[in-house]
Amino acid sequence: MKQSMPDFKNIRVFFSKCGNAKYISHLDLYRAMSRAVKRSAIPAWITEGFNPHVYMTFALPLALGIEGGKESVDLRITEDVGFDELSERLDSSMPPGLRVLQIDEPFRKAAEIKKAGYAICGGGVLLEEYLHRPEIKIEKKTKRSCQIIDVKPFMEWDNGVMTLPAGNELNINPWNLLNSLDGVEVTGIKRVAILCSDGEEFR
Repeated sequence: MKQSMPDFKNIRVFFSKCGNAKYISHLDLYRAMSRAVKRSAIPAWITEGFNPHVYMTFALPLALGIEGGKESVDLRITEDVGFDELSERLDSSMPPGLRVLQIDEPFRKAAEIKKAGYAICGGGVLLEEYLHRPEIKIEKKTKRSCQIIDVKPFMEWDNGVMTLPAGNELNINPWNLLNSLDGVEVTGIKRVAILCSDGEEFR
């Protein structure tokens, strides 16, 4: 007989990842968040099967060494608990550098994400000159191939914020552009916006 799915409610946790937490890999972030959920004792839904674990889905994994101003992870809860209470309980259990900003119901789907904005600290005049070139070619590696692409048609640069493609179709890590620049010292990168195809913020 087919088992019926348990009752649960989908929630979206928005959090920041700053300071030394930017050096936490995505896998370690998953583990840290899972431990925080368990410590907080919020009624999170646990998967079934041979390896039960807290159900958790990140919208857009963040590259190592980049801070996140407003990241998100989807959870499921099995009891009707207010979002303010959930936020307080979960935030008090987070490790240093990770802070819960708010919890809400999911509004957009992760598949709708198309762009991400990154605040770039440092670089000066050399960075400005580089980003205003007619072509900016980088080496884009995937699990199956390695190709050279011109990022310029996909990139926007405005007042210290670099907007790049993000999501399932094309995802460009800002370090791919910045690490190869001789004489340019970038002191920090922070993801400040995750945008959908219509330009609206992912929420």
